This record gives sequence, structure tokens and C-alpha cells, in this order.
Amino acid sequence: MPVVSRGLLLSAIVSVFALLWATGSADLTDDQLKAMEAVNVKQMLKNEIKMGAKEHRRQGVRKYEGEVEQTEQNYTHPFFKPGIVNEIRYSYRKYREMIFLKEGKFWMGTNDPDSKTGEYPMRNVAVKSFYFDTNPVINAEYWAFRAQKKFVKSEAEKKGWSWVVDMFLSDETRDYYSMPGARGWSAVKKASWDKPEGPDSNLEERWKHPVVHISWYDAKMFCEFHGKRLPTEPEWEYAARAGVKNRAYPWGDNWERRRANVWQGDWPYENRKADGYAITSPVDAYKPQNLIGLYDMIGNVWEWTSSSYVERGVQPHLQSSMVVLKGGSYVDSVNGKINAAVRNGQRMGQKQDYTAANVGFRCAKSAPEFDTTTTSTVQTTTPYKERVPKFHRREKNKDEL
Repeated sequence: MPVVSRGLLLSAIVSVFALLWATGSADLTDDQLKAMEAVNVKQMLKNEIKMGAKEHRRQGVRKYEGEVEQTEQNYTHPFFKPGIVNEIRYSYRKYREMIFLKEGKFWMGTNDPDSKTGEYPMRNVAVKSFYFDTNPVINAEYWAFRAQKKFVKSEAEKKGWSWVVDMFLSDETRDYYSMPGARGWSAVKKASWDKPEGPDSNLEERWKHPVVHISWYDAKMFCEFHGKRLPTEPEWEYAARAGVKNRAYPWGDNWERRRANVWQGDWPYENRKADGYAITSPVDAYKPQNLIGLYDMIGNVWEWTSSSYVERGVQPHLQSSMVVLKGGSYVDSVNGKINAAVRNGQRMGQKQDYTAANVGFRCAKSAPEFDTTTTSTVQTTTPYKERVPKFHRREKNKDEL
């Protein structure tokens, strides 16, 4: 029951006495007096509710007549419960696992002179020990991050739009919220990590899918919040090739069906879904792609790294600042006839604020304590000793006795 203000209570009492004076209190029975009091109390409460609604509007809380207050039972997904972050992180804890990779050398790149992305020629590269996420970061994990960082907005939310494959847009979104871009793509207003295909889409049934519409800045902030960082390009490729160095794919040289989420069909009008999925897939939809247990290294979504992208044949001072993405995505193909060819050495350069429905990330973490080439972190300096002042004998002047 709402708390009744003193002013409303006094006004109700005054109205009761005024009514008694007008009708003659001697002519009214006890039942009539009780009925009049009930009517006045009802009116008083009604006024109080109106004032409360007015106060809500003043504070920025919308209240509509007949609106049912939403409770936890009204929501269809537990992510909307207050204080659920710890439960979500526990439920999806296996998707936060990291794998340790020992320092080593490998042949990085692809032996394909026709490649124009900078993956050719192959070169011998050394990497130091590090930890690497088993999966790309999933929607559930990013949701938990955003629940903790309430005032953070992703780059797509700041811009108000992001790139989406036109084939997956609803008619309403295509007509009212999108603008055609490159072949098969549309710039969609209000598309973001929690609305992958525009304002009429959501993450229901996609909590284990990789988060998309994430810029380099967004990915960097997420990793740093969890005490990690984005991997370098050599680290990413070293992890993909673990166990099968100098091979085209994480599992070997021969393409295997249902090992990665790529495009099958006539781009951008048809997707036959031979791999089982049209858009993104759960990060563990297929078995691990290499011998150490990493998932989705190629296909599904492109992944940000911390390495700069340099285009071949262009003077460095003429190039715009771009960052390397690795792995390919669900809009790419095995042979490269549809967009990019997915393989270990494949790379793409984009600006740090680029966001799209096929771009995600995973994190890494340095492990210098396991490196044999790094110096020990144990303090090797001599312990501090309090300096004892030295006393010097002052020479006497000849005139002194």
C-alpha cells in the first residue's frame, strides 16, 4: 500500500467535514459516515498514485496506464535476472579455458605467390610461451562482461550501425534500417553484439555462439578487463598449426567436411548449409580443429590480433593504420572463390573501429616463467645495506696549535 502524504490526508479530512456540514451530520448514520470515509480514502489513494507516476516520469521512468510490472517470471531467459553474472560465468566456465603453448619456432605464412594479403612468402618465426583461449569469446561471456561494465558501449553501439549479411535481414529491417554496401552486405542501423541482424533480432538460442560486431577496441578492453591481451599474429598462427606445422589447415592438408563453418552455395543469394549452419555456429559445434584441442580456429568468425597489417606493394607511409584479423568466417570458402580462402596463413586487414556480423576475437596471456630464453624474474641485485658514513681526518692548518 502506498504511503499517504500528510497534505492529502488533511485534504481528505477537510472534505469529510465539509460534506457533513452541508448535509447535516445529525441526519447521517454510522454506516453512511463509514461509506463516505471509504470513498474519500479511495480518492486520496488515487491521487497519491497519480503523483507517484508523475514523479516517475520526472525521474525518467516511463509508466503506462494498464502496464503490467515486469518480474523475473516474465522473462524468458535467465540472463535477465539481477545478480546472475556469477551463475552465468560458472555455467559457461568451460568456454573460458586456456591452453598453454610452449615457446618455439615455426614456418609462418603460405607458399602461394598469388596471395595478395601478405601471407606469402613463408618465413621462420619464433614465439615465446603463452596461454591461448580454447574458443572464441562467446555471447554469454561478453554479456557477463557488459553486466559488470554497465556504462561501457561497444563501437557498433556508439556508431549506431554495423555490417550485416543482407541475406539474413528481415524485410522490415532491409526496408527501414539498412543501406546496401559491398556485394552481399548492408549497413544496418542498431545492429550490435546483442542484435546481430538488426533491431528485430536477439541472442536467444545463441549464447554459445561467438560474439560479433566487436571492434578491435572492444576486444582489447574485454581482454584487459580479465587480465589478458589480444594475441599477436605469430601467436595466433603458431596455435593454429600446433601439431601440424607447415600444413594448410589446423588438422592437416586435406579439407575435412564438418570441421569448420564456411559458406556453401551461390554468394550472396544461397547458402546450402552443408555444414549445418547458415550464420554463426556454437563454438563447440564441431570437434577440435587441431591436436591440442583448439576450436574454431578457421571459419565461423574472423578474430582480432594485436599485429599491424601492412599491404604488399604499398609504401608504409601511404598506408592507413590497420590491424590483422585471422581465421576466416562463415561467409568465406575453402577454395577462395567465395570471399577469402580459409586456411592457417590467411589474414585480413581492417581499421580498429571496424565491426561486422562475422568478426569476433579470443584472448591470450603471456607466460614468461616458462621461457628458457628469458631472464629470471628473481631479484639478482645485492641486498641493500645501510651506508656507514666515513669519517675523514681534517688536516690542521699550520697556524693551528
